[in-house]
Amino acid sequence: MGITVDQNKVVRFDPTSEQLVSTSIHANPISNRMNDLLIYGVFKRLYNRDGDRRDSDGNPLIYALKNKNGFSITMKECARFNPNLSKILDKILLKKSYDIVISMPSSQPVSERFAIKISRKIGGNCPILTNVFTKKTIEEVYNDLLSLQVVAKDRKDLIALRRVIESRVIKEPKTIFSMKEIAKKDRKFIKPLKYNPDYLAEIRELKGKSIVIVDDLLASGSTLISAYELLLEREVTNKIEAICLLGKK
Repeated sequence: MGITVDQNKVVRFDPTSEQLVSTSIHANPISNRMNDLLIYGVFKRLYNRDGDRRDSDGNPLIYALKNKNGFSITMKECARFNPNLSKILDKILLKKSYDIVISMPSSQPVSERFAIKISRKIGGNCPILTNVFTKKTIEEVYNDLLSLQVVAKDRKDLIALRRVIESRVIKEPKTIFSMKEIAKKDRKFIKPLKYNPDYLAEIRELKGKSIVIVDDLLASGSTLISAYELLLEREVTNKIEAICLLGKK
């Protein structure tokens, strides 16, 4: 079970073959552990039609859900994914006990809508927090890189990355930083998130809670790891896992 994309970039659920995304119940979920964070993927991304460029974050389903790059999907077609999505989430949550769902910041509501589904599955009026984190600006990321210490073998890559971002700092320092423009091999140097300053006074809500972080897509994992490390730095809890709508290939 996968998806098809027609010549007009319209995405459709395809129960007869596995293309671009595996939505089958027997093959999902998948899981990865990154920096001690356990991350589940509900649907598995498959090879792209362009030969699977390893630096690409893209997938037509995510593009369509976000109305990006000319891709689209109807609400009726989205509903066709729900039975499998629901059963795969049941498999993930079978032996889990989460107290709070945290949705990752995004310009599109895909993560938040997915978080709502997870919260309903958990039950017990499990709260969804959408404003815990916010994305850093280009200037903030650049300043982080200036003070970052790395092992010798990574210095050349770090210096090259600094130069790339430095040119953007001059033109648009306060613009929100986008990880999508950074090669996957360089994303390990970047912590793209910070606590939302408007939420700091309420951080006590997270103390001692079991937390699941929700995002739409797992690529390099840099954003999820950034959120995870911020929570650990505050000693909020050591009970943290993550769920993404689309997992790694």
